[in-house]
Amino acid sequence: MAKETKAKPAEEKKPAKRSTKKTEPAEKPVVAKDVKAKEAKAKEAAAKDAKAAEDAKAEIVRAIEAKAAKVKAEKAKAAKAKAEEAKAEEAKAEEAKAKVSDDDQPDVPENEKIKRYDLMITSERAGYRPPKYGVVSMVQQLAYRGFASPVDEAIAETWTEIYFEPGPAAHEIFLEKNYTDDAPVFHELRLRFSDKPFFCAYSQTPQRPLYFAIEILGSRFKSPIGAFRKLFLDALNLRIATDFHDAEPIPPRKEVPEDEKPFEKKKHERGAGLAGTDVEET
Repeated sequence: MAKETKAKPAEEKKPAKRSTKKTEPAEKPVVAKDVKAKEAKAKEAAAKDAKAAEDAKAEIVRAIEAKAAKVKAEKAKAAKAKAEEAKAEEAKAEEAKAKVSDDDQPDVPENEKIKRYDLMITSERAGYRPPKYGVVSMVQQLAYRGFASPVDEAIAETWTEIYFEPGPAAHEIFLEKNYTDDAPVFHELRLRFSDKPFFCAYSQTPQRPLYFAIEILGSRFKSPIGAFRKLFLDALNLRIATDFHDAEPIPPRKEVPEDEKPFEKKKHERGAGLAGTDVEET
């Protein structure tokens, strides 16, 4: 008899174990739209940076231009002030010059006023130094002949300046004929001599060193005539050179500083009480 074979029971399938590992989400695919957005954002940032740089540069340029404009304005202001100051000084000088004539003729029309000059009389020889006795003789001759009367003096250790007013014959310095005008021929005559050189700045004698000079201030005439010139030959054996310019306001008379006052020396007696003859001997 055939053996009866038993069929094996079917094995039960066990459920598959779940994996405990976390699965990474799949990367999103790169889309062209995102790339364009990033590029646009980058361009925008670059544009902002460029604009900021341009703004900063423009600000620097504006600051430089503002500073330059300020400096230019300050220079223009200073130049204007200087020009106004020069104009004021010029007007003041013109007023002073006009006043020189106005004092003589206050009621005379402007176009008829007397023109006045300042004269400088020096030696033709450069470096001429007159002897002091010759200066005394010159002062006495000016007074004796009525050309000019000494009224004041400033005597220092190394220089002397003597001041004269017009004498009764003052016109004879310039004229051979009579003078009938009431206006003075000149305003003041000054005689200066010195042991040390001094300077004057008339048109022909700029910075020329002098030891002797006569100035005639506010003169109606430009040059003395022969009779007055001969006076210098007689008193000082001197041929003179003359120069002039338009009259200027008369400067104040000199005061002798304390440290320049002369030492006590024997003095000549004053002749006829005239200032200017009290010249010291060395």
